[in-house]
Amino acid sequence: MLIKFWGVRGSIPAPLSSTQIQSKIMRSLKEAAVKQVDLSDPEAIEEFVAGLPLAVRGTVGGNTSCVSVATPEGLVIFDAGTGMRELGNALMEGEFGQGKGEASIFFTHTHWDHIHGFPFFRPAFVPGNRFTIYYVHPHVERVVIEQMKAEWFPASFKHLKADLEFRQIEEGEIVKVAGLAIRGKALQHPGIAYAYRVENGVSAFVLATDAEYKCLSASHTKEYIDFFSGADVLIFDAMFSVRDSIIREDWGHSSALIGADIARQAGVKQLVLFHHDPAADDDEIWRVHQATLEYLSQDFSTTPPEVLVATEELEMDLSDTHDFRVGTQQVMEDVAILALRGRFDAYGAEVFEAHFEELLERTNMSRIVLSMRDVTELSMAGVKALLEARKQTYSMALTGLPDHIHRVLELALTIDFFAIYDEVGIALEALNASNNERH
Repeated sequence: MLIKFWGVRGSIPAPLSSTQIQSKIMRSLKEAAVKQVDLSDPEAIEEFVAGLPLAVRGTVGGNTSCVSVATPEGLVIFDAGTGMRELGNALMEGEFGQGKGEASIFFTHTHWDHIHGFPFFRPAFVPGNRFTIYYVHPHVERVVIEQMKAEWFPASFKHLKADLEFRQIEEGEIVKVAGLAIRGKALQHPGIAYAYRVENGVSAFVLATDAEYKCLSASHTKEYIDFFSGADVLIFDAMFSVRDSIIREDWGHSSALIGADIARQAGVKQLVLFHHDPAADDDEIWRVHQATLEYLSQDFSTTPPEVLVATEELEMDLSDTHDFRVGTQQVMEDVAILALRGRFDAYGAEVFEAHFEELLERTNMSRIVLSMRDVTELSMAGVKALLEARKQTYSMALTGLPDHIHRVLELALTIDFFAIYDEVGIALEALNASNNERH
């Protein structure tokens, strides 16, 4: 299940201005001067740019709401803001450009910022493509069609040559498409918006954009916490500050800090701040992100969710959420070579520990080489599992560490517990040399 963000703004598109772009360029050049970057060296420039803060080297994006979910069985699209135009252009490079594409589209509601990209969705103009449009509001079909009337758009709905089927569903009804089970829940928003919970039997994410949480007492938030409960990802309306959500009561939007509380109570793993205020520039949005992290850090009684900022082109792959694997590449004499793959989090730690204990029981292994090249994430549970395994061996070598995995070990102050090598072969040579010296 691959989630991708195509539009993340609320209310109206908010492209970068020339002044904002110039500001990013100036900040980058000043930083390059401080670090004395050799601007005649392309590799040095590339490395420098990669190290810049996201707010400087890129942008959150200016398109309005559109999120896609791809699975091996198909494609699901949520909302049709201006981000849908970019999604459509990308789809045209594949089967949809040949009239062989098929997808499901779910609407949360029909405010402008969630529908005005639909007339620019190129795959809908291609004969042979098929789209099933799901919605709870009874007026969705009429609104989608009428926004393409001649009074305000040059191409009428009749110009769409793809097969389009509108299908109304009930709140809470489970729709099974593309290997997913999807159900909706009403949110407090002018005209009502619907959140969608999406599950594939292993992972779950919730899109809960355009919602106001007026009362935060336990009895009032329980229905939402139950709906969000245990989700791997919660995409949350963070358009306002808490102050603004009070001043602009009944506008139907929430804040990142309220999302942090709800996500923590619901046991959500990742909170994604979404539906950004069009008046907020990139720096303001990243300051909200930092404030949310600081707020969550005040409570040490529970494990806080990871917090991300929704940015255009951000991808979140949930296919490996519970798919950590340990492969035994080779066991020779007292050396075992293991290949680790996926997210080495709390679940991955259990998988690793079970595999490691089984290996100890059936071999005389005292030295171990772990190939970490395909590890995508390392949590403190994973670090702890590595340290426990290290205690049970004479020596342990880690190879092929991605930069971000290496950095986690540095932050945990545990890097010196392991021998680090680029390749498995080099690690084996070093271990053999050390073994010969020992004898």
